[in-house]
Amino acid sequence: MATKLPYGIGHFPTVIYDKFAYIDKTRYIEEMENLSPRYFFLLRPRRFGKSLFISMLTYYYDVNQKDNFERLYGDLYIGKHPTPKANAYWVLNFDFSGVDTHSFESTYQGFLAKVRAGVQDFMYKYNFPTQDREDTLANRVPNEMLGNLLGLCKNRADALPVYILIDEYDHFANEILAFRFSEFSTMVSQNGFVRKFYETIKTGAMEGIVGRFFATGVTPLTLDSMTSGFNITIDLSRDVRFNESMGFIYSEVQQLVDLVCADQTCDKARIFADMKSWYNGYIFEIDATHRIYNSDMVLYFLNQLSADRGYPRTLLDKNIASDYSKIARLFKIGNETENLQVLEVLINEEVVHGNITELFNSSIKFTQEDLISLLYYMGFLTLQKPRLSGFYFEMPNYVIKTLYLDFFSAYLSEKIGEDWFDMRSLQEAVLALAIEGNPEPIAKELQSALKKLSGRDAIQFAEKNLKVILVTLLNMSKAYFVKSEYEVEKKFIDVLLLKRPPIEVAYQYAIELKYLPKKDAKKKAAVREEAIKQLNGYLATEEVQKYENLKAFILFFVGETFELIVVR
Repeated sequence: MATKLPYGIGHFPTVIYDKFAYIDKTRYIEEMENLSPRYFFLLRPRRFGKSLFISMLTYYYDVNQKDNFERLYGDLYIGKHPTPKANAYWVLNFDFSGVDTHSFESTYQGFLAKVRAGVQDFMYKYNFPTQDREDTLANRVPNEMLGNLLGLCKNRADALPVYILIDEYDHFANEILAFRFSEFSTMVSQNGFVRKFYETIKTGAMEGIVGRFFATGVTPLTLDSMTSGFNITIDLSRDVRFNESMGFIYSEVQQLVDLVCADQTCDKARIFADMKSWYNGYIFEIDATHRIYNSDMVLYFLNQLSADRGYPRTLLDKNIASDYSKIARLFKIGNETENLQVLEVLINEEVVHGNITELFNSSIKFTQEDLISLLYYMGFLTLQKPRLSGFYFEMPNYVIKTLYLDFFSAYLSEKIGEDWFDMRSLQEAVLALAIEGNPEPIAKELQSALKKLSGRDAIQFAEKNLKVILVTLLNMSKAYFVKSEYEVEKKFIDVLLLKRPPIEVAYQYAIELKYLPKKDAKKKAAVREEAIKQLNGYLATEEVQKYENLKAFILFFVGETFELIVVR
């Protein structure tokens, strides 16, 4: 029987009862319970297993699930090490995903509907009288509805403390921020309905009604409203003890691969190499021991691999691919021109530096550092290493790099026109590069793009801009891993093209780019000589010599005219 993988499943009992493969994260229940605070939030990028984590907590703490404890948790860490608070709460769940955000009114009504759904489920589950249910659910103000419920809990003789669990606490805010900033500010302001909702939770905590609280989401955009209204919460997002609480570390990926490959023949070396390039790379605290694989991406890959489907033809989940639109939204917040400078640096150097904004104040100007922070929280960047008081950030894996390049291509098409390149001609040029070892067609494609883009306000020209355009063009063909500023022995190759399984290419490439404006054409000979010296230096390194069938060339542009210099 083929291994069942819980791709897209966020309901804990379904995973356990239907015997899906499950990576045991239950030890984090014990970790949280051993902490003195009782009110937490933990942020992670989308598709990182947050909903399944919330579901795991729900069934562990719900008093109504006491009889199911052994069946649900008996084979897991927490079943063998139960904590004192197991099945000791009334659990109140809220899920704020899926709110219609096309207007302020629809957002308010959507938020109210989500609160009502959570309250209604809670009141049925714990047998509140019919009249109490009707009176509470008739309320048209979210915080008043919640306050009424908590008041009823306080007056119940059989009441247990309430554990409030919130999934996607910030989902609606992330959806509207880029387009209607003033409305977002109103929602989270001192008198906004979001702030009032969390103030009500705080009141319940101060009165001993709310015994525990745990919320997940993606960004801290609404944490200012949450922590202002409910300022006794603790952020576990960058706590090194919880770095691995969601997503998979390498040993956990191994467990899943071993399960899948027990049912079929696998090339494990190839599987691990591909998944490391495409899905690995996240750390949420700089001192963390392990980097994290995106769990959704891993399960997508292994689900494709299992059940005799063969090796996946594409390693990019279409559900992840749709996320490039979210990158586009982020770059529209604040000053779009300044934001695109961050994108240019990322494509050119694959690293940016800044600090992490922990609370976003909607009354203060949105900065480049805020943008970098949002990209980090949303999983489009991850920590690389410390830098003075801040950090260097890098793209965590090739999935994310592909999303950036797809976004930049769409941006150029919007600003310049859909005809800034010809896809059929580009594919032919890349085919000549990959199969025939002929770089001249791709050089001509780059020259053609430059001619179409020249003189336009949307793009400027220097060597770094030239590289951005080349990398974007090469990515659109999907034939190679395209590496920018690839470091070898403290030297940096402008562009490195490496095999991108499962696509078969005959050649890999190291490319050096040089650009001079026409007015500096007299410098050409000296720059040409330096470029050849640089490229030969890269080729002499031990790492580069390991690449099979590696060719090397220089693309030297003076204005819009190029010279192709083949070095190997």
